[in-house]
Amino acid sequence: MPNPSAGRNALVILDAETVQAALTLVQEIERLGGRVLHVHPPRVLIGNVPPEVEDQVKALANVRSLHRKRIELSEVASLGPEAIRAVRAWNRGFSAALRALKSGRPGEGKSWGAPGYAAEGPVQPPPGVEARGRDAASVEAGPGGADDTSAYLIGKVAVNLILVEGEAPSYTFTAMEQDTVVAEVQDGLGWLASVEPKANVTWFYEVRRVRVDADPSRDPAFSEDTWRDAAMAELGYPASWAGLEQFVRDRRTALGTDWSFAIFVTRFPLWHFAYAFKPRVVLGFDMDGWGIDDMDRVTAHEACHIFGAADEYAESKCDCRERFGFLQVENGNCELCAPTHVPCIMSHNTWAMCDYTRAHLGWRDSNGDGIFDPLDRHPVVRRPWWIELLDRLRAWLGLSPARGL
Repeated sequence: MPNPSAGRNALVILDAETVQAALTLVQEIERLGGRVLHVHPPRVLIGNVPPEVEDQVKALANVRSLHRKRIELSEVASLGPEAIRAVRAWNRGFSAALRALKSGRPGEGKSWGAPGYAAEGPVQPPPGVEARGRDAASVEAGPGGADDTSAYLIGKVAVNLILVEGEAPSYTFTAMEQDTVVAEVQDGLGWLASVEPKANVTWFYEVRRVRVDADPSRDPAFSEDTWRDAAMAELGYPASWAGLEQFVRDRRTALGTDWSFAIFVTRFPLWHFAYAFKPRVVLGFDMDGWGIDDMDRVTAHEACHIFGAADEYAESKCDCRERFGFLQVENGNCELCAPTHVPCIMSHNTWAMCDYTRAHLGWRDSNGDGIFDPLDRHPVVRRPWWIELLDRLRAWLGLSPARGL
């Protein structure tokens, strides 16, 4: 099944000069009934524009043009590297060869721990970094008001996409490979935003290529810290995990978003091809057994981790009794203990999401008032005492909760 977000049907080119001007256009387009999923500030928006409002969108101040098909790069050559990069990624989606690859994925529907495929790395802090942010009490209930830069997936998110290269040719990227990374990440995050329109998720992208003086062949202690710290230094930040956290916070402020995280993509050797721990995702370009054409789904999976979701495939050693996300919801779709497991992006290579993952991301409205629980002052609907008692008994027996969410 193709990614539903790949049907993003409009690219809007702006005459805007600032992030704020682009954000104003996002609000205007959504007021008219459109839905902007991706912003490449300050000049490119990508999302869904219903045909009946297309003329109104084109008439908005600072809208230069609207496109539904492939665009000649000459049309944006004068608009700067951000616009050119965004258009190249957009054009990639019209490739017949790409569509053929996406419709015939070898790993379609397989568990992330399937034999013959490299499993993604578990969610755990790097050495020396304290695990934090899982406890709902550790962050404030409100966008932008806490040290946690990705407490729940509601609102605007800064995506700091950083391609880290080495000096040796084997550790660099071609322009086409960079376009592939941007397009794959965008497709994965686009699907994620489309799963729950009421969360109004919009991704704000900044893409950087950073070359560092690092070479595994001459450094026996080479690790992620080696290239990541060097990359942060190149970006003008302390060469440390604290420097990364400060960078992510600064980009949230600069882009005016609710949340922010970093995605590092590299060809340097990694301990797993993909893994996450707030505030960063790490992706190996070649994706091991999955292949580059599954980077979209791997990105969606890892971004879910960043916003609190748990692994659900058996090889992850998941446990239905553990609780995750801002709302601290049980991991009730874990393959090892769920009475009825359903396919989900957190367990299988598929465009599907279970109710437990939705709740981990903050997409739960307990009292049905139209406000998601993380933003609701009175979200709790008290369950009957006998349900609570039954849940405690089942937890003591090692079983999943009697009632889902």
